[in-house]
Amino acid sequence: MKKLFTLILIVFVICNSCKQADSDWIDRTKHEGLHNITLSDNFETYATEAQPNNLEITINNLELAKSYFDKIFDEDLNFAVLFVDNQNWDKYAFSPPPGMPQAHHDGNIVLGLNKSVMANGFEQTLSQIPPQAMQELKKYYGEPINLDKFFRDGLALHELGHLYQFYRTGKNSQRNWLNELFGNLCQVAAAKSFEDQSTFNQMDSFQNLLIRSNQWGNLKYKTLDEFETNYFDVMKEDRNYGWYQTQFYTMAKELFSKFGDSIVTKFREFLIKCNTDTYGNIDDNKLNELIQESFGKEVLNILKWQHSDS
Repeated sequence: MKKLFTLILIVFVICNSCKQADSDWIDRTKHEGLHNITLSDNFETYATEAQPNNLEITINNLELAKSYFDKIFDEDLNFAVLFVDNQNWDKYAFSPPPGMPQAHHDGNIVLGLNKSVMANGFEQTLSQIPPQAMQELKKYYGEPINLDKFFRDGLALHELGHLYQFYRTGKNSQRNWLNELFGNLCQVAAAKSFEDQSTFNQMDSFQNLLIRSNQWGNLKYKTLDEFETNYFDVMKEDRNYGWYQTQFYTMAKELFSKFGDSIVTKFREFLIKCNTDTYGNIDDNKLNELIQESFGKEVLNILKWQHSDS
């Protein structure tokens, strides 16, 4: 009996140790030189300034989104959010431009502290949009219009969704476009779960404006193959990356409208199931076969890419 008790105790200790190691996945070497600003009881927060201002909405959105994701994914995810100013962006983020929200595979999200380059760029083009569209944006973004409500407050949900994937899949995945579609799906679903729909209305009104106005110019990349092959170059071409993201957002919104929370959990399960550690690198035909097996023909049709190689 004593030997049995000892064996059970050893197994319990090993399992508990593994669980603790698994749950504490944050790479805190990335926090060197940052201030621990402790703005949330639910996750870790750091910044390049000791007392940053105007982060309340971002923090609140992340807290609400964490509560939603923890529930549907059956997790209690620990993560860290790094608010980084434009001057120090390249030190903590893996890609420019400054302020582009990014999720790392090590439990960290990097968000802009100052006005993001994307927000500045898009705000400078707003004078070209029709008066009716301008009034709609003012309704959701205030006056003067502050597009960091989209590029930080809204996209923070997208990046948090990535962390719930990376926590279970690691660095390996079949396609970057599947990851980005999942990020958009998480962004839509989390914002839809909020009692206050301001965040969803902000992201939806801005994305719809981008789609309607078609102010992309000549895009260098338009196919999914190009998105995969040139992923980091596409990210640096912020308008080109924005164009891809509007395509993924449209798909995500349709998926969530048809299937609700269940598609978010099933999509994550699919990403875990079909990552390269399990299947190796598969071609598009095999990927489409797996998508149809997992979700059915209707989802496969929604995910069909409409843009040719021309």
